[in-house]
Amino acid sequence: MENPNPYNLPPNLLKRFEQFKKIDDKTKMFERVIALGKRLPVFDVSLKTEENQVKGCVSLTYIAAKLQDAKVYYTGESNSHLVQGLLALLIEGFSGLSPSEILLIDIKFIEDMGLSQTLTASRANGFVNTYNMMQNYAREMLLELSPDEALKS
Repeated sequence: MENPNPYNLPPNLLKRFEQFKKIDDKTKMFERVIALGKRLPVFDVSLKTEENQVKGCVSLTYIAAKLQDAKVYYTGESNSHLVQGLLALLIEGFSGLSPSEILLIDIKFIEDMGLSQTLTASRANGFVNTYNMMQNYAREMLLELSPDEALKS
């Protein structure tokens, strides 16, 4: 029997994954991604630091994370509408999860979702770097948890 969720996606990201897999028109996919980006809350200007800047991304992109009640919450911003949308997809999908849950998410979902085939190589690379940065925040925050909290996460 095939695993319906081989990437360990949380329910909201799994829903987006299924939605995007059904889109076979590149323009419609871009429109959907850009619409997601418009829903991101305004990014706090004080978080626009070099530490929070996504390296290897063509666009100027920032991600910040905080740990609250043993869950990770991300915020972010990009000066590109498309990248802002990709960022929103990941923020929506990863926020509110425990660090351990975030670390279980398999990056292969990005390719199988159909997004990476529609992106230029530099945009796809930036998307992967964004994913990796969010994973790194989760790793750091896992270390901040008490042993009891880490076991529950």
